[in-house]
Amino acid sequence: MKVFIENITKYDKDKIRNFLHKLPLKEIFKDKQKILIKPNLLGAFAPEKAVTTNPVVLDALIEYLLEMNKEILLGDSPGGTASVNSVWEKTGIAEIAKKHQIKLVNFNSHKISQYNSGGIDFPITATISEVDAIINVSKYKTHSLMAFTGAIKNLFGLVPGIKKSDYHKEYPDHQKFGEMLLKLYKLVSSKITFNIMDGIVGMEGDGPSAGDPRNFGLLFASESAPALDFVAAKMMGFKIENVLYIQKIMEFDKLKATEIEVPERWQNFKFQNVKIKKIGLLINFISHSPQFLVNIFRKFYNYYPDFNDNCKKCNICVESCPVQAMVLKKDDKHPRIDHSKCIKCMCCHEMCPYSAIYIKKSLLAKFIMR
Repeated sequence: MKVFIENITKYDKDKIRNFLHKLPLKEIFKDKQKILIKPNLLGAFAPEKAVTTNPVVLDALIEYLLEMNKEILLGDSPGGTASVNSVWEKTGIAEIAKKHQIKLVNFNSHKISQYNSGGIDFPITATISEVDAIINVSKYKTHSLMAFTGAIKNLFGLVPGIKKSDYHKEYPDHQKFGEMLLKLYKLVSSKITFNIMDGIVGMEGDGPSAGDPRNFGLLFASESAPALDFVAAKMMGFKIENVLYIQKIMEFDKLKATEIEVPERWQNFKFQNVKIKKIGLLINFISHSPQFLVNIFRKFYNYYPDFNDNCKKCNICVESCPVQAMVLKKDDKHPRIDHSKCIKCMCCHEMCPYSAIYIKKSLLAKFIMR
Protein backbone atom coordinates (compact mmCIF):
# COMPACT_ATOMS: atom_id res chain seq x y z
CA MET A 1 0.00 0.00 0.00
CA LYS A 2 1.54 3.31 -1.09
CA VAL A 3 1.61 6.52 0.90
CA PHE A 4 2.49 9.52 -1.25
CA ILE A 5 4.27 12.46 0.41
CA GLU A 6 5.16 15.83 -1.09
CA ASN A 7 7.20 18.64 0.45
CA ILE A 8 5.13 21.83 -0.02
CA THR A 9 6.00 24.60 2.42
CA LYS A 10 3.16 27.04 1.68
CA TYR A 11 -0.34 26.97 0.20
CA ASP A 12 0.68 27.26 -3.44
CA LYS A 13 -2.18 25.95 -5.60
CA ASP A 14 0.08 25.16 -8.55
CA LYS A 15 2.37 23.00 -6.42
CA ILE A 16 -0.62 21.24 -4.89
CA ARG A 17 -2.04 20.57 -8.36
CA ASN A 18 1.33 19.16 -9.47
CA PHE A 19 1.20 16.76 -6.54
CA LEU A 20 -2.34 15.70 -7.43
CA HIS A 21 -1.25 14.98 -10.99
CA LYS A 22 1.36 12.55 -9.62
CA LEU A 23 -1.35 10.52 -7.87
CA PRO A 24 -3.23 7.66 -9.58
CA LEU A 25 -6.55 9.53 -9.32
CA LYS A 26 -7.55 9.16 -12.96
CA GLU A 27 -7.25 5.39 -12.75
CA ILE A 28 -8.91 5.13 -9.35
CA PHE A 29 -11.91 7.29 -10.32
CA LYS A 30 -12.35 6.24 -13.95
CA ASP A 31 -15.61 4.41 -13.15
CA LYS A 32 -16.78 6.78 -10.40
CA GLN A 33 -18.75 9.84 -11.44
CA LYS A 34 -20.36 11.38 -8.35
CA ILE A 35 -17.80 12.17 -5.67
CA LEU A 36 -18.15 13.54 -2.14
CA ILE A 37 -15.22 15.51 -0.78
CA LYS A 38 -15.22 15.27 3.01
CA PRO A 39 -12.83 17.85 4.55
CA ASN A 40 -12.15 18.51 8.21
CA LEU A 41 -14.48 21.40 9.09
CA LEU A 42 -14.44 21.06 12.86
CA GLY A 43 -15.83 24.51 13.51
CA ALA A 44 -15.91 28.17 12.53
CA PHE A 45 -12.15 28.73 12.41
CA ALA A 46 -10.18 30.84 9.95
CA PRO A 47 -7.75 28.83 7.77
CA GLU A 48 -4.66 30.32 9.44
CA LYS A 49 -5.71 28.72 12.74
CA ALA A 50 -4.80 25.32 11.18
CA VAL A 51 -7.89 23.69 12.68
CA THR A 52 -9.62 22.90 9.39
CA THR A 53 -8.62 21.71 5.92
CA ASN A 54 -7.16 24.68 4.09
CA PRO A 55 -9.39 25.90 1.23
CA VAL A 56 -6.43 26.14 -1.18
CA VAL A 57 -6.02 22.34 -0.99
CA LEU A 58 -9.72 21.91 -1.73
CA ASP A 59 -9.58 24.47 -4.53
CA ALA A 60 -6.81 22.55 -6.30
CA LEU A 61 -8.52 19.18 -5.79
CA ILE A 62 -11.89 20.42 -7.08
CA GLU A 63 -10.29 21.95 -10.17
CA TYR A 64 -8.56 18.68 -10.97
CA LEU A 65 -11.74 16.62 -10.51
CA LEU A 66 -13.74 19.03 -12.66
CA GLU A 67 -11.15 18.59 -15.40
CA MET A 68 -11.98 14.88 -15.15
CA ASN A 69 -15.68 15.82 -15.63
CA LYS A 70 -16.71 14.55 -12.22
CA GLU A 71 -19.81 15.66 -10.31
CA ILE A 72 -18.68 16.95 -6.93
CA LEU A 73 -20.35 17.44 -3.56
CA LEU A 74 -18.54 19.08 -0.65
CA GLY A 75 -19.87 18.28 2.81
CA ASP A 76 -19.30 17.77 6.50
CA SER A 77 -20.97 17.91 9.90
CA PRO A 78 -19.07 20.39 12.09
CA GLY A 79 -18.94 19.62 15.79
CA GLY A 80 -21.01 21.28 18.48
CA THR A 81 -23.76 23.80 17.91
CA ALA A 82 -22.01 26.37 15.75
CA SER A 83 -24.02 27.49 12.71
CA VAL A 84 -22.99 25.42 9.70
CA ASN A 85 -23.28 28.51 7.50
CA SER A 86 -20.81 30.31 9.76
CA VAL A 87 -18.45 27.33 9.41
CA TRP A 88 -18.74 27.44 5.61
CA GLU A 89 -17.94 31.16 5.62
CA LYS A 90 -15.20 31.31 8.25
CA THR A 91 -13.22 28.36 6.89
CA GLY A 92 -13.27 29.72 3.33
CA ILE A 93 -15.27 26.76 2.03
CA ALA A 94 -18.27 28.83 0.95
CA GLU A 95 -16.07 30.92 -1.34
CA ILE A 96 -14.56 27.81 -2.95
CA ALA A 97 -17.98 26.22 -3.50
CA LYS A 98 -19.31 29.42 -5.06
CA LYS A 99 -16.25 29.73 -7.29
CA HIS A 100 -16.71 26.24 -8.73
CA GLN A 101 -20.52 26.17 -8.45
CA ILE A 102 -20.57 22.93 -6.50
CA LYS A 103 -23.09 21.88 -3.87
CA LEU A 104 -22.35 22.19 -0.16
CA VAL A 105 -23.98 19.41 1.86
CA ASN A 106 -24.80 19.98 5.51
CA PHE A 107 -24.92 16.48 6.97
CA ASN A 108 -26.85 17.83 9.96
CA SER A 109 -29.88 18.72 7.83
CA HIS A 110 -29.56 16.12 5.08
CA LYS A 111 -31.25 12.72 5.16
CA ILE A 112 -29.83 10.32 7.76
CA SER A 113 -29.56 6.52 7.65
CA GLN A 114 -29.35 4.34 10.75
CA TYR A 115 -26.77 1.55 11.04
CA ASN A 116 -25.48 -0.80 13.71
CA SER A 117 -21.89 -1.93 13.95
CA GLY A 118 -20.66 -4.17 16.75
CA GLY A 119 -23.58 -3.27 18.98
CA ILE A 120 -23.27 0.50 18.48
CA ASP A 121 -26.02 2.44 16.70
CA PHE A 122 -24.71 5.01 14.24
CA PRO A 123 -26.73 7.68 12.45
CA ILE A 124 -24.76 8.32 9.25
CA THR A 125 -25.40 10.92 6.59
CA ALA A 126 -27.29 9.32 3.71
CA THR A 127 -24.99 11.25 1.37
CA ILE A 128 -22.56 8.32 1.43
CA SER A 129 -25.15 6.11 -0.30
CA GLU A 130 -25.86 8.82 -2.90
CA VAL A 131 -22.30 9.08 -4.21
CA ASP A 132 -19.94 6.69 -5.97
CA ALA A 133 -16.92 7.54 -3.86
CA ILE A 134 -15.62 9.69 -1.02
CA ILE A 135 -12.35 11.60 -0.95
CA ASN A 136 -11.42 12.07 2.70
CA VAL A 137 -9.39 15.30 3.08
CA SER A 138 -8.15 15.52 6.66
CA LYS A 139 -5.89 17.82 8.68
CA TYR A 140 -2.57 16.84 10.29
CA LYS A 141 -3.02 17.50 14.03
CA THR A 142 -2.53 16.31 17.57
CA HIS A 143 -5.65 15.45 19.58
CA SER A 144 -6.33 15.87 23.31
CA LEU A 145 -8.10 12.52 23.64
CA MET A 146 -6.87 10.39 20.73
CA ALA A 147 -3.29 11.74 20.65
CA PHE A 148 -3.29 12.00 16.85
CA THR A 149 -6.05 12.94 14.42
CA GLY A 150 -5.86 12.46 10.69
CA ALA A 151 -7.71 10.46 8.06
CA ILE A 152 -9.48 7.96 10.34
CA LYS A 153 -10.70 10.46 12.93
CA ASN A 154 -11.97 12.73 10.13
CA LEU A 155 -14.57 10.08 9.27
CA PHE A 156 -16.26 10.86 12.60
CA GLY A 157 -17.75 13.86 10.79
CA LEU A 158 -20.00 11.50 8.81
CA VAL A 159 -22.06 11.29 12.01
CA PRO A 160 -24.39 14.31 11.93
CA GLY A 161 -24.89 16.99 14.54
CA ILE A 162 -24.18 16.86 18.25
CA LYS A 163 -24.76 13.11 18.32
CA LYS A 164 -20.97 13.02 18.12
CA SER A 165 -20.90 14.45 21.63
CA ASP A 166 -22.94 11.49 22.88
CA TYR A 167 -20.14 9.14 21.84
CA HIS A 168 -17.70 11.16 23.94
CA LYS A 169 -20.03 10.58 26.86
CA GLU A 170 -20.41 6.84 26.21
CA TYR A 171 -16.76 6.19 25.29
CA PRO A 172 -14.79 8.78 27.29
CA ASP A 173 -11.26 7.35 27.21
CA HIS A 174 -8.67 6.73 24.51
CA GLN A 175 -9.17 2.97 24.23
CA LYS A 176 -12.98 2.93 24.27
CA PHE A 177 -13.27 5.83 21.87
CA GLY A 178 -10.83 4.05 19.56
CA GLU A 179 -12.98 0.92 19.62
CA MET A 180 -15.95 3.06 18.62
CA LEU A 181 -13.96 4.54 15.72
CA LEU A 182 -13.10 1.02 14.54
CA LYS A 183 -16.78 0.09 14.43
CA LEU A 184 -17.60 3.29 12.55
CA TYR A 185 -14.76 2.60 10.10
CA LYS A 186 -16.19 -0.85 9.38
CA LEU A 187 -19.43 0.81 8.28
CA VAL A 188 -18.03 3.46 5.95
CA SER A 189 -14.62 2.24 4.75
CA SER A 190 -15.95 0.70 1.52
CA LYS A 191 -16.92 4.18 0.27
CA ILE A 192 -13.64 5.88 1.26
CA THR A 193 -11.87 5.65 -2.07
CA PHE A 194 -8.97 8.04 -1.47
CA ASN A 195 -7.42 10.02 1.40
CA ILE A 196 -5.48 13.28 1.39
CA MET A 197 -4.00 14.91 4.49
CA ASP A 198 -3.24 18.62 4.71
CA GLY A 199 0.00 18.88 6.66
CA ILE A 200 1.35 22.00 4.99
CA VAL A 201 0.42 23.82 8.18
CA GLY A 202 -0.81 21.40 10.82
CA MET A 203 -1.26 21.61 14.58
CA GLU A 204 0.76 20.52 17.61
CA GLY A 205 0.05 20.77 21.32
CA ASP A 206 -3.55 20.99 22.55
CA GLY A 207 -5.22 19.91 19.32
CA PRO A 208 -7.55 19.50 17.62
CA SER A 209 -8.50 23.20 17.92
CA ALA A 210 -6.59 24.98 20.70
CA GLY A 211 -3.05 23.91 19.81
CA ASP A 212 -0.35 25.79 17.93
CA PRO A 213 -0.12 25.92 14.13
CA ARG A 214 3.11 24.38 12.84
CA ASN A 215 4.48 24.44 9.34
CA PHE A 216 5.14 20.75 8.73
CA GLY A 217 5.35 21.47 5.00
CA LEU A 218 3.86 18.19 3.78
CA LEU A 219 0.91 16.84 1.83
CA PHE A 220 0.10 13.15 2.28
CA ALA A 221 -2.12 10.89 0.18
CA SER A 222 -3.09 7.21 0.06
CA GLU A 223 -5.90 4.87 -0.86
CA SER A 224 -5.68 3.57 2.72
CA ALA A 225 -6.71 5.77 5.65
CA PRO A 226 -4.90 3.64 8.28
CA ALA A 227 -1.72 3.45 6.18
CA LEU A 228 -1.77 7.23 5.84
CA ASP A 229 -2.34 7.77 9.56
CA PHE A 230 0.32 5.21 10.52
CA VAL A 231 2.98 6.97 8.47
CA ALA A 232 1.92 10.52 9.40
CA ALA A 233 1.65 9.75 13.13
CA LYS A 234 5.04 8.05 13.14
CA MET A 235 6.62 11.08 11.45
CA MET A 236 5.06 13.31 14.12
CA GLY A 237 6.80 11.22 16.78
CA PHE A 238 4.13 8.78 17.95
CA LYS A 239 4.73 5.11 18.60
CA ILE A 240 1.99 2.84 17.29
CA GLU A 241 1.16 1.62 20.82
CA ASN A 242 0.22 5.23 21.68
CA VAL A 243 -2.34 5.38 18.88
CA LEU A 244 -3.99 2.01 19.36
CA TYR A 245 -7.00 2.78 17.20
CA ILE A 246 -4.75 3.09 14.13
CA GLN A 247 -3.21 -0.30 14.89
CA LYS A 248 -6.63 -1.94 15.34
CA ILE A 249 -7.93 -0.54 12.06
CA MET A 250 -4.77 -1.71 10.27
CA GLU A 251 -5.49 -5.19 11.65
CA PHE A 252 -9.09 -4.99 10.41
CA ASP A 253 -7.82 -4.08 6.93
CA LYS A 254 -5.23 -6.89 7.16
CA LEU A 255 -2.56 -4.28 6.59
CA LYS A 256 0.94 -4.84 7.97
CA ALA A 257 3.37 -2.00 8.58
CA THR A 258 5.94 -3.77 6.38
CA GLU A 259 3.49 -3.59 3.46
CA ILE A 260 3.28 0.21 3.52
CA GLU A 261 5.42 1.86 0.84
CA VAL A 262 6.84 5.31 1.58
CA PRO A 263 9.08 7.42 -0.69
CA GLU A 264 12.72 6.77 0.16
CA ARG A 265 13.31 10.35 1.30
CA TRP A 266 10.71 9.99 4.05
CA GLN A 267 11.24 6.39 5.20
CA ASN A 268 13.05 7.26 8.44
CA PHE A 269 12.02 10.87 8.73
CA LYS A 270 10.75 12.23 12.04
CA PHE A 271 9.87 15.82 12.94
CA GLN A 272 11.84 17.13 15.89
CA ASN A 273 10.34 18.50 19.10
CA VAL A 274 6.69 18.17 18.15
CA LYS A 275 4.46 19.08 21.09
CA ILE A 276 2.66 15.78 21.62
CA LYS A 277 1.15 14.12 24.65
CA LYS A 278 3.17 11.41 26.33
CA ILE A 279 0.09 9.23 26.61
CA GLY A 280 2.13 6.06 26.16
CA LEU A 281 3.31 6.28 29.77
CA LEU A 282 -0.24 6.59 31.05
CA ILE A 283 -1.56 3.75 28.89
CA ASN A 284 1.24 1.38 29.90
CA PHE A 285 0.90 2.27 33.56
CA ILE A 286 -2.83 1.64 33.69
CA SER A 287 -2.55 -1.55 31.65
CA HIS A 288 0.09 -3.23 33.83
CA SER A 289 -0.37 -1.86 37.37
CA PRO A 290 -2.42 -3.24 40.26
CA GLN A 291 -5.66 -1.40 40.88
CA PHE A 292 -4.58 0.37 44.08
CA LEU A 293 -1.64 1.97 42.25
CA VAL A 294 -3.91 2.96 39.41
CA ASN A 295 -6.26 4.63 41.90
CA ILE A 296 -3.38 6.59 43.48
CA PHE A 297 -2.09 7.61 40.07
CA ARG A 298 -5.51 8.83 38.96
CA LYS A 299 -5.87 10.86 42.15
CA PHE A 300 -2.77 12.90 41.35
CA TYR A 301 -2.95 12.75 37.58
CA ASN A 302 -5.69 15.21 36.79
CA TYR A 303 -6.66 17.62 34.06
CA TYR A 304 -9.87 19.42 33.27
CA PRO A 305 -11.20 22.30 31.17
CA ASP A 306 -10.99 25.81 32.55
CA PHE A 307 -11.52 29.33 31.19
CA ASN A 308 -9.20 32.21 30.40
CA ASP A 309 -10.06 35.86 29.72
CA ASN A 310 -10.93 35.22 26.05
CA CYS A 311 -14.43 34.02 26.91
CA LYS A 312 -17.16 35.93 25.01
CA LYS A 313 -20.03 34.08 26.72
CA CYS A 314 -21.23 32.79 23.34
CA ASN A 315 -22.67 29.68 25.06
CA ILE A 316 -21.33 27.26 22.41
CA CYS A 317 -19.46 25.24 25.04
CA VAL A 318 -22.56 24.96 27.23
CA GLU A 319 -24.70 23.72 24.34
CA SER A 320 -21.98 21.33 23.16
CA CYS A 321 -21.45 19.61 26.51
CA PRO A 322 -22.80 16.03 26.20
CA VAL A 323 -23.46 15.68 29.94
CA GLN A 324 -24.79 19.20 30.66
CA ALA A 325 -21.91 19.86 33.06
CA MET A 326 -21.78 23.57 32.21
CA VAL A 327 -24.10 26.46 32.93
CA LEU A 328 -23.88 30.17 32.13
CA LYS A 329 -25.71 32.59 34.41
CA LYS A 330 -26.35 36.26 33.75
CA ASP A 331 -23.61 37.77 35.92
CA ASP A 332 -20.97 35.07 35.37
CA LYS A 333 -17.73 36.01 33.59
CA HIS A 334 -17.77 32.60 31.91
CA PRO A 335 -19.74 29.35 32.20
CA ARG A 336 -19.42 27.33 35.37
CA ILE A 337 -18.28 23.71 35.20
CA ASP A 338 -19.70 21.04 37.49
CA HIS A 339 -16.60 18.86 37.81
CA SER A 340 -18.62 16.05 39.37
CA LYS A 341 -20.44 15.72 36.03
CA CYS A 342 -17.58 16.59 33.66
CA ILE A 343 -16.30 13.52 31.79
CA LYS A 344 -13.28 15.39 30.33
CA CYS A 345 -14.31 14.67 26.76
CA MET A 346 -12.98 18.15 25.89
CA CYS A 347 -15.87 18.89 23.53
CA CYS A 348 -15.95 22.40 25.03
CA HIS A 349 -12.23 22.85 24.42
CA GLU A 350 -12.64 21.49 20.91
CA MET A 351 -15.56 23.71 19.96
CA CYS A 352 -14.64 27.08 21.48
CA PRO A 353 -14.13 29.57 18.60
CA TYR A 354 -12.19 32.00 20.82
CA SER A 355 -9.59 29.66 22.41
CA ALA A 356 -11.12 30.63 25.75
CA ILE A 357 -10.90 27.10 27.17
CA TYR A 358 -7.62 25.50 28.10
CA ILE A 359 -6.66 22.27 29.81
CA LYS A 360 -5.69 22.90 33.43
CA LYS A 361 -3.29 20.21 34.65
CA SER A 362 -2.04 18.88 37.96
CA LEU A 363 1.74 18.74 38.47
CA LEU A 364 1.82 15.08 37.45
CA ALA A 365 -0.31 15.78 34.40
CA LYS A 366 2.04 18.59 33.40
CA PHE A 367 4.92 16.12 33.52
CA ILE A 368 3.14 13.54 31.37
CA MET A 369 1.33 15.91 29.01
CA ARG A 370 3.29 18.48 27.07
